[in-house]
Amino acid sequence: MKIAYITSDFGAVSETFITDLALGLAQAGHQVTVFCNQAVVSDVPSITIEQTNFLILNSTADRLGYRVDQWLGEPGQTRIYARHLAQAQRQLYPMLSDYGPQVAYIDYGSVAALARQTLCELNIPFVVHFHGADITSAVNHPAYRTELQAVFRDATTLIVASHHIRRLLILEGAPPEKVHVVRYGLNLEGLTPLSWSERRTEPPAIVFLGRFTPKKNPVALVQAFALVKQQVPQARFSMIGDGSEMARVRQRIERLKLGQTVKLYGTLPRDQALPIVNRHWVYAQHSITAPNGDQEGFGISLTEAAALALPVVSTLHNGIPEQVIDGQTGFLVREFDFECMAERMIALLQRPELAEQVGQAGRKNVLKLCQQEQRIKDIEQALNTCCAHLQV
Repeated sequence: MKIAYITSDFGAVSETFITDLALGLAQAGHQVTVFCNQAVVSDVPSITIEQTNFLILNSTADRLGYRVDQWLGEPGQTRIYARHLAQAQRQLYPMLSDYGPQVAYIDYGSVAALARQTLCELNIPFVVHFHGADITSAVNHPAYRTELQAVFRDATTLIVASHHIRRLLILEGAPPEKVHVVRYGLNLEGLTPLSWSERRTEPPAIVFLGRFTPKKNPVALVQAFALVKQQVPQARFSMIGDGSEMARVRQRIERLKLGQTVKLYGTLPRDQALPIVNRHWVYAQHSITAPNGDQEGFGISLTEAAALALPVVSTLHNGIPEQVIDGQTGFLVREFDFECMAERMIALLQRPELAEQVGQAGRKNVLKLCQQEQRIKDIEQALNTCCAHLQV
């Protein structure tokens, strides 16, 4: 198949599942060209990358109009969104017309809403993958919410990584028969779990890997770790990532006097981050519904940590209970309950034999749940069905 892979950013450290899928489709023998607003990487084997600013208002008239529309309240927001729709069409239409794909695969409903009109005019069938914010916080925008109904109507297939996101799509108006759950695939790049005999030679340690955003609530992790330190004084905490919540995290670390035992690594590529994760005892992530409604879709970092045989302590949030079996492959607590999270982490650190048992069970579970080869096959099937739909 000749595939147009349309996404916002390509090659971002926090979105390895996008790079993995595009590369997997190319390795399966398909012609893949990525059309993105911004490319973090420029050279991916077997993939052509076309960068175009289809998400950014770059004309002088649009920028001036944007400033005016901001003062008009909701009517202005509708006009701003109309400007974005027109900008996306101006940028994508000639590029997709020249490329002539048989089918398009789109990451994020928000991108699909901007690309839909161009794809329909060029008679290119398309599949859309929804991930999280595009069906949670993004629907607060009335114009996007309206355009989403057209995406549901015109897309051949809607892909999600969790049943929770599937339910949100259906409640928003997506036809149930179009929405299919396809889990993210694991890619550990040859990394094998550290044996627990070797893991125990390290001090008991907890790790978090991800963006420092409100929906991941990293401050709650720091607060929970302060309670862990009271019971397990030798415990250490590593945080890998960066984002808008970093300043608050640093302030909380300073206030709780944890500077000597919390290490902030900043953002690291996967091949550097996962070996660090591998040397810890417990993986923790305190995901919540953010004040603007933003939610997780499917926590890939939790899955990677579980595949490295770390027990996971997280929250009863979105698709996480589909990844972590509470009491068997990890422990789940209510959102914002950092005290209970601390209790679960303390139990695992004080009983390494329990941590090993839970971690091994988690590895077995996610290796079965998140198979990269199966993901590629499922996406291929959706794209083939999309092409067949057009022919009919």
